[in-house]
Order: sequence, then structure tokens, then C-alpha cells
Amino acid sequence: MREEKYIGYIKYEGELVKDGLMDARRQAKSLLAFDSALRYFIAKQAPDFRNLDFEIPVRVRKGSWEALIPETVAGWVQAGLGVVATAYFTKAAQKMAEKDFADFGITDLFRTAIDSIKWFARIGKHMGDVAIREFKNIKFAEDGSLVGIVNEDGEVLFVPKRIFDLYVNTNPKLLEELAANVQEGRTLAIGAMKDGELDEEVVGPSDRAIFCDENDELEDDILFPELVHGDYVVLVGEVTRENKTSNSMGFKYNEHILTAYPESGSIVPYKPLLFLKCRLFGTVNRIDEKGWIGARRPKLYFSNLEPLEDENNNGKLFE
Repeated sequence: MREEKYIGYIKYEGELVKDGLMDARRQAKSLLAFDSALRYFIAKQAPDFRNLDFEIPVRVRKGSWEALIPETVAGWVQAGLGVVATAYFTKAAQKMAEKDFADFGITDLFRTAIDSIKWFARIGKHMGDVAIREFKNIKFAEDGSLVGIVNEDGEVLFVPKRIFDLYVNTNPKLLEELAANVQEGRTLAIGAMKDGELDEEVVGPSDRAIFCDENDELEDDILFPELVHGDYVVLVGEVTRENKTSNSMGFKYNEHILTAYPESGSIVPYKPLLFLKCRLFGTVNRIDEKGWIGARRPKLYFSNLEPLEDENNNGKLFE
């Protein structure tokens, strides 16, 4: 039996998926994120395709977890929608023809969408921040088909102009859910086939923060299970930030930043402790968004923060 050929994919590889397995919640979030990104870029090319319903085949095999788009995706879409698809295709084809895309088919829409997702990851890695939307010292290829964007190290990445125009108007959080699964032992690869050649971009653990909020939870397991809800604790860490709106402070404990709230009063008296090593006296809170005791990341309600450094010279006050 001839193996199905694919025009692109997302793939997780590494020690954590060596048996082709991944947590069901992670799989669901990844597929939804891939689906959303595909629909976004398809709709940018052909708005009438915005509401199309299509399936993403998933192949699980030893050594990786993959979600792939087959070359026969147009048939999948048509078969899934039946006569409804005809109206979509006819109307969309007319508008695409008006844009000189007369020879552009359904498969090409998906191919371009996957390629756009890959380029989103590549540009994000190159710039080190997907929120950057103003580019300085831009360079252009002689025929104007490529745009050269310069990162802070002076390196130039040439990007197809149509991709660049899409990128500057794309939500920076486009790949957040996909990249959230990346950690030591699991990388994300985004591949696109063009003219029989594979072009792939890999997002590794060191790239994760480019696409995800730094406070996103990396592990599915409970963070600091020894910190039990309701327990009184004394912890040593560093005060990293203040938030007057939520009346909270960031407390860096064992390389993780926990949100800490004063048991009473304002955080203002504690502002001099910002960026200092401190001893926190308080209570653990693990109430989640649904009101259950089960939050993966604990919050802290402190009665006192005791400085372990001098704010003027950072000298030790206590051993």
C-alpha cells in the first residue's frame, strides 16, 4: 500500500515522546492550536474559507508525535462538506481568480498556511521576540520579493514579502499553545513541503520563552507539591516585581516566580525589598479558578518579608 504523502506537519520529538505517546490534554491543545493557526492563514488568503470544517490526520509512531496535512486534503474537505463545499469553492475560486490566483487550488491554500506557520516560528526565533512589529534597517532583494529583517545581533533573515506582510499583522500568541509543550526532552518541529523539498523549523527548550508567557506552567505535574494548601511556610527567595493593580509581588523561589500577596494592607511598605533576597513568612494557597483546591502553581499570602540583604550594598544581614 502506497504511503500517503504530506504537504506539512507539526511534530513533537525527543525523549518524552520516544514511544509516540503524549498526554491527552497536551494532544488536544496542540491540535486545536494547529487547527486555529491553519484557519487563520487560510482565511487571510481566501476569507470565504474561514468557516470550512476539515480534519487533521494524526499519526503516532515510535520516536515522535505528528499531526500531518496530506496532499489529498482538498478531497478530505470536499468529502466532509459534501454539496456545501461546492458553494464555498465556487465563490472562493472566483475571488481568488480576481487576485490572479486562478491556478491556486485548495491544497495550495493549506500548503501556504503551513508555510506561514513555519515562517512565523522562524522570524520569532530570529528576532527573539514575537511581539516585535517595528523593524529597523530593513533590506530588500533587488526584485522586491524578499524582505531582510535585522535582529539585535546584526544578523539578516530574508523573508518572502507576502509572509512578512502577514507576520506584522498576526497575533503574537499564535503559537503559544504549540510551544507550551516544548521542554527538555520534547521539541516542536514545523515542516512544509515545497517542490518536493522539506523546509523545517524547530522550536527547542531555549526558544520556548519567545512564544510563551514566562509564567506559563511548563509541567503538567503540580509545582512544589510539598507546599500544601493551608500550610504555614517560611521560604527564602527573591522579590522580583510588584503589581499595584493586583496588590501582589513576584517571589522567586527555586527558579520559579510565585505570586505573593500581603495578608493585609498594601504592598507599598515592601517596595524597598524589590530585587532583594528575603525570607517570606506566610500561608500556601492552592485554590484554582473553579474554586477547588488543586491549583498547580501555589500562591503565597505573607504576613512578613524579612530582608536577607542590605538594599544599599547587597551585603548579607543574616547567615
